[in-house]
Amino acid sequence: MACDRLLGIRRPGRWTKPPVAALAGSLGLMCAVSAGAQDTADCVSRSLAVVNGTIHTLDAQDSIVSSVLMEAGRFVALDPDPASFDDCTDVIDVQGRTAIPGLIDNHVHYIRIANRPGYDLRALEVTFTVDAALQAVRDKAAVVPAGALITTIGGIRRTQWQEGRFPTLEELDGAASGNPVYLSERGAGPGQANTAGRDLLRGLGVPVTDAGEIAAGVDTARAYDVLAASLTNADRKRQMLGVADYALSVGLTTVMDMSGTVPGVGFIDQTNGYDFFLDLVREGSHKVRTRIYFPGLDEDADLTQLMGYLNNKWPDYGPDMAKIVGIGEWSVGRSLFNEQPLGYAARLAQRRIAERGWTYHQHLHTPEEIDAHLDVWEELNEEFDLAAMRWTPGHLSFITPELIDRARTMGLGLGVHGQRYHAGGMGGPPWRTVIESGLVAVGAGSDGARINTLNPWCMIYYMVTGRDVSGELINDGQQISRQQAVRLYASHQQGWFTKEDDLLGGIGVGRFADLAVLSDDVFDSDAVPVEQIRHMTSVLTVVGGEVVYNTGVLERR
Repeated sequence: MACDRLLGIRRPGRWTKPPVAALAGSLGLMCAVSAGAQDTADCVSRSLAVVNGTIHTLDAQDSIVSSVLMEAGRFVALDPDPASFDDCTDVIDVQGRTAIPGLIDNHVHYIRIANRPGYDLRALEVTFTVDAALQAVRDKAAVVPAGALITTIGGIRRTQWQEGRFPTLEELDGAASGNPVYLSERGAGPGQANTAGRDLLRGLGVPVTDAGEIAAGVDTARAYDVLAASLTNADRKRQMLGVADYALSVGLTTVMDMSGTVPGVGFIDQTNGYDFFLDLVREGSHKVRTRIYFPGLDEDADLTQLMGYLNNKWPDYGPDMAKIVGIGEWSVGRSLFNEQPLGYAARLAQRRIAERGWTYHQHLHTPEEIDAHLDVWEELNEEFDLAAMRWTPGHLSFITPELIDRARTMGLGLGVHGQRYHAGGMGGPPWRTVIESGLVAVGAGSDGARINTLNPWCMIYYMVTGRDVSGELINDGQQISRQQAVRLYASHQQGWFTKEDDLLGGIGVGRFADLAVLSDDVFDSDAVPVEQIRHMTSVLTVVGGEVVYNTGVLERR
């Protein structure tokens, strides 16, 4: 058999080429690269085989295979014959580990994370004691430049920590004495700094107590504004690649981005705010598959911004790694959106979206606002096929069976999102009711990472337990199984929302070759107790048939 080589693996900050011996496994694929072996340069293209695993395809039959073959960005065979591998096939033996399709967040404010100042610390999202939080800060300080600002702005809450408080100024000094640190709950919530962070903020005119505390509201808004004022596109690109590495490290391979139009943390200027991201796309350096929804948001009845997109942007256009999809998560400003029944401007905006055939994804929580929008959508559906355009009610914290039935009648899928995990108070959405309703498609998302966590495993934990970030049971009676929860994040149904039914989500021949090899078997409650779900990671992540993240664990025999 020809010698198979493991391709270069991307890790945060460097590239490595593991030894050929790391590929040995039960299929007997160990070999030495001989002088006579076909040179890599002779291959028109290379293929990738992942073998010797427990690979959950999440197809309709919940099929499990032991190996997959990928080529030209797609899965080309399930359980392929090893004899078909040649010198142009890279082989990775995953040594029996559990693998799943790459996770997909179908409602997230991902790109706007790049507008966070400093070095973003998403890892703080899955720390649940002050000591664990301090260790995350300590780890970050060890890899960023001396004197660089470390921030977590949004996606965290004081109640997530067992002690019910932020780390103190003195504790943060001990973890990162050489770096200013600034943490802020939900972006606009109260904030906490260490000594260097306090002094930095005071120098920029932000009121900070001697203990490093920043009051919620005006003061934290000012803190963000002054820290972000000096951001360059080079900063944004560096931040975006750092966030991408974090996403890939937890198996999140695709994001449906709902822009950043609400003023405050991460606001995206719709004129040139995507320039840095387009640079990354052109360079091919950003490895998280991205689907972009442009906002129709204006705070009055002027639909200029919406019409600018409808008349001048190209829907369903772009490369596989970064594609324009539609309008989301608003068609009009918040004040107009909240009118019930919807007023003239909101109705007109949604008619214009339908007339031009655009996909549309709308923020909806209460039964009243869902009802008001479905009234308009049912009327429009008599003229336009909204299901074909993939119009999607999103969030749906308090959707009722009657409202679900109305969406099903129109052939719509539902985007159900775990925002309540971070919101506190009453729970939702009704996960169990939604998935048992026979809808054409159901997909999950986070609404992260300002008012909720970006980490998909926190959402999966919430679906399974009904417990919020502090461990309080807030959604009892709507818990679902681990298999159902992972399916909401990773199955072929996620492709429905972007008109990529035959491409995105799940594992199958012809579909995008996106896959995550997990740190543990999340489906085994003995191997992964429920409280450990939030700590799941990927040891190897593949996007488009390319290994884009690897911890190195598969190199050790």
